Order: sequence, then C-alpha cells, then structure tokens
Amino acid sequence: MPRISFPTAIGPCGLAWTGSTLTAFHLPGDAPAARPADASPDEAPPWIRELVARVQRHLAGELQDFADVPLDLAGVPPFARRVYEATRKVPAGQTRTYGDLATNLGELPTTSRAIGAALGANPWSLIVPCHRIVGAGDRLTGFSAAGGVRTKARLLVIEGAQLLAE
Repeated sequence: MPRISFPTAIGPCGLAWTGSTLTAFHLPGDAPAARPADASPDEAPPWIRELVARVQRHLAGELQDFADVPLDLAGVPPFARRVYEATRKVPAGQTRTYGDLATNLGELPTTSRAIGAALGANPWSLIVPCHRIVGAGDRLTGFSAAGGVRTKARLLVIEGAQLLAE
C-alpha cells in the first residue's frame, strides 16, 4: 500500500491508498504521517495528487468538500460505516453533537458513546471530518489525532466554526 507525506499550512500530513481508494489519512503529529513516505506526491496517481492539493487548500483556509473521496471500507463494521457516512455530510464550518448524529442515524441518544468509539477509530481524519462532531452543549471533547482537542479546535477555526465552549 503506497503512502506519501506532504506539507500543509498546519504541518506535514500523510495518506495511504490502494488502487482507487484511500486507506488512511494522517494529520500532523500522527506517527504514520511522520514516517518517511514510500513515494513522492509526484509519483502518486492523479487522483491522489489532486487530493493532496485539495487538502493543502483546505488547511490554508480555502474550504473543500471531501465527500467524493473514495474510501477503502473493507473491514469497517457496518455501524462505523453509517457513522462515517453521516459525519461526511456535516459541512465545513458546522458542527453536530454526538446526540445529533445518533438521531440522524435513527438511533437512541445513548448510542452517542458507540458513535464516539467509531469516530475514535476513524482512519481518515479530515476526510471523514470527525473534528466536526462535538459534545452536548457544543463542548469540544476527545479527538484521537495528535494534539487531541487542540487539533480539533484548530481545524474548526480554519473552517470558520463558531466555538462556544472548550
């Protein structure tokens, strides 16, 4: 599985793919993003080069919609797939609570913890924008990428989200 790392306005990001699907995306500070890449962006297929450019624009403040990026969902449990699909529908600059996501999925509010667990295992941070999912009362809660809640807040600020509580 080829992988690359590339510079962005917030530091080096990385991604991996197989064929025509993305298998992973890493924000700055995540261990896989810090490792040397197998390939340079110039050697990547055109769709990966375009994704790199879109990520760079997004993290520089020119917001992008990544809902069209094909993900390798092999091995992703059905519930997590539903969570990722719902999360991908949250527009840049907006947030939803874990409870909102549960309601959107037709689940009970008590499903919020399972939603949090699925998002904590999300291998495509930014592409599946789990940073846009917040706690009740718009509280910024856990984020599994390097930097935790600080990184989550930073991504939301880039996207112009109204942060009411930390």
